[in-house]
Amino acid sequence: MYAIAGHKLTTGAALLALAACTTPAPPAPEPAPVPGPPAGPTSGCPVIESRNWHAWIDRMPGPDATPTLNISGEVDLPTPGYTTILRAGPADRMMPPGLRFRLETGAPQGIVTQVVTPTEVSYRQPTPHDRIREIMIRCGDRTLATIPDVMITE
Repeated sequence: MYAIAGHKLTTGAALLALAACTTPAPPAPEPAPVPGPPAGPTSGCPVIESRNWHAWIDRMPGPDATPTLNISGEVDLPTPGYTTILRAGPADRMMPPGLRFRLETGAPQGIVTQVVTPTEVSYRQPTPHDRIREIMIRCGDRTLATIPDVMITE
């Protein structure tokens, strides 16, 4: 019986030694990231997508009629509530000229739903130009659209 008890003692000591040599369990994997709204561009411009840009000069006749430049388009912004404005920039020196516009945006205040939101953009101002070769619309350091050969309506 002594041999069996000694054998049990040796086995127990061996198991204790093996238990001390085990490596700790690996850390739990990091949870998968929760999908959020699509990442916008990093150019300082929140516009995700841009489309349907049109421009025309309205030269309708009549008393006190003034040629008016009209621009319209649509942009996708990361949330509802953004304000947008097209600001006229410089004209190049070609004839007819090309005009540059900058889209400025203002983020909404407070908590808003994180959902991509199509937003209309428009511009309507008198213009001294009889014809316009092209209009380039920029936002941040990106060109959103180039509208060639601006139409004239009479």
